Amino acid sequence: MAREARNARLRQQLGQLLGLAGANPRSWILGVVIGSIALALLDTLGVAAMAPLMQLITTGSADSGILADISTLLGTSSPQALIPIVAGIVAGLFILKSVLALLFRWWILGRTTRISALASSQLMRMYILAPYADHRSRRTSEIYRSVSDSTAQSTSVLLAVTALFTDSLVLIALAVVIAVVSPSVMLVTAVIFGVLVFGVQRMLRNRQSRIGEEVSASALQSWQYLLPALDGFREARLTSSANAFADGYQKAKLRTAHAGRQLAIISDAPRYLLEIGFVLAIIGISAVLTATTSPAETLTILAVFGAASVRALPTMNRVAASLATIRTGQVGLDIVTNTADELRRGGMHDETPRPDSRYAGDITLHEVEFRYPDADRPVLGGISLDIAENRTTAFVGSSGAGKSTLLDLVLGLLEPTSGSIECGGRSVHDDLPSWFANLGVVPQDVFLLNDTLAANIAFGVPEADIDLARVAEVITTAQLDGVVADLPQGLRTEVGERGVRLSGGQRQRIGLARALYRQPRILVLDEATSALDNATEHEIATTLRSLQGSMTILIVAHRLSTVRNADTLVYLKDGRIEETGTFEHVRATSPDFARLVQLGELN
Repeated sequence: MAREARNARLRQQLGQLLGLAGANPRSWILGVVIGSIALALLDTLGVAAMAPLMQLITTGSADSGILADISTLLGTSSPQALIPIVAGIVAGLFILKSVLALLFRWWILGRTTRISALASSQLMRMYILAPYADHRSRRTSEIYRSVSDSTAQSTSVLLAVTALFTDSLVLIALAVVIAVVSPSVMLVTAVIFGVLVFGVQRMLRNRQSRIGEEVSASALQSWQYLLPALDGFREARLTSSANAFADGYQKAKLRTAHAGRQLAIISDAPRYLLEIGFVLAIIGISAVLTATTSPAETLTILAVFGAASVRALPTMNRVAASLATIRTGQVGLDIVTNTADELRRGGMHDETPRPDSRYAGDITLHEVEFRYPDADRPVLGGISLDIAENRTTAFVGSSGAGKSTLLDLVLGLLEPTSGSIECGGRSVHDDLPSWFANLGVVPQDVFLLNDTLAANIAFGVPEADIDLARVAEVITTAQLDGVVADLPQGLRTEVGERGVRLSGGQRQRIGLARALYRQPRILVLDEATSALDNATEHEIATTLRSLQGSMTILIVAHRLSTVRNADTLVYLKDGRIEETGTFEHVRATSPDFARLVQLGELN
């Protein structure tokens, strides 16, 4: 029962894997079955043809069976004439089978590697289209392992199952041939190889599964050291912790290497045992045949057995290797299918806006409350606010007041636990793609591609579709003309990984240009000036003043100089709005905000 449950689970998971890649499991299985049966039949014919060939060589008689048909067809019964012809037929069958087996392998590998690429791509798509709240709770190292390592393990299982099915059919066909030629030989062969193959596999099964778990765990561990070492390169250098990350990565890779060594030995062990089994089988078969048949018949049967063994031994080796691959790779298959199920339950964001669906008007928050799933109490509670269209609204407050969470709610990245957020009387969650089309966002840490300046400004737009006139326009608006003029290749200059060749102020202005390239109705700055020097902050503030009245501008900032000229300032405290109004009004009515202003002026 346990074995049947495992096999049923494996079939279900492989069906899920094929479905993840957009493949039709039925057509996949049908192609494998047809190809496997064809190869098994050719193997059967090739080995079976050895019997009449050896009969002709040992007895010189061609008066029965297929030899009589060939003799009649050729009009001769001379052994000297028939032996080369029959031998040629046997050789031709083996050659044809080998060629077709190679073509079948090419076809299977092509389909399997495509499944691997498509499954990995789809899993990545599901990750990046998952709800924002779910994404925040995931570890990047686990995402990398699922998309890369675990997907590769999963498709190796698919390939191994396919090979196991094909090879099993070949072995069954060869067994049928031997049984027809000599039932006693088949019995001896079945006992010897059955004990060796099934006994060894039973002993190795648990160990192979543990190796699969070790490979998966070490893959996760290696990502956990590699990613912070590269993404946090600057911090690793300044804290002299680069060697610690490298040592941890080395330890993880050595775990993988040790597991690979064990797997290689375990996979190779059956091959040596099968070679021993072949010798024992020859001895046993010779003893049985000597006692029961004539020397000529013994030679014929041994020739058939030898031909079958030439095919069967490497096939049984592949069967053992396939079983090892299935057991070790099933851990990765579990990860991929469980991850895909989890991502499907969470839902996927549709990036296609509805036709003729645009948002316009004031943004209204009505009794908005938000609580993270693992939190004891709400981060925000009772938030009601009107954000006027084409006006500048700033959100300020101490750390932990809920500014960033409130902004994520307004952006539509998070959905309120209760309450509603509307624009022009329509919920922003009614058509998120259309709502996002209105937004241009400048974050605190602008992510830059290792690509040209133009590609970074037109983020996500194919190179052929970039509107260079629009790029030039937003460069001027974001006061980047001087930066572009100093770059060696202008807009075609590559900015380096994460913009390492640019200053912080230049990166922020590129972020502003990127936001403006989208021609947004709502411009959002999320702590976009917190890490800038006073001169750069002044330049961006000047740009924002030039945009006032032409679009809705939302600003979240710690630096009060950035928000001093906002039309409306919203002061948050402990997840609630304490006061709203102009900068001076809030300072006059909120002692806490007045204190922040006083501290800011001291700085």
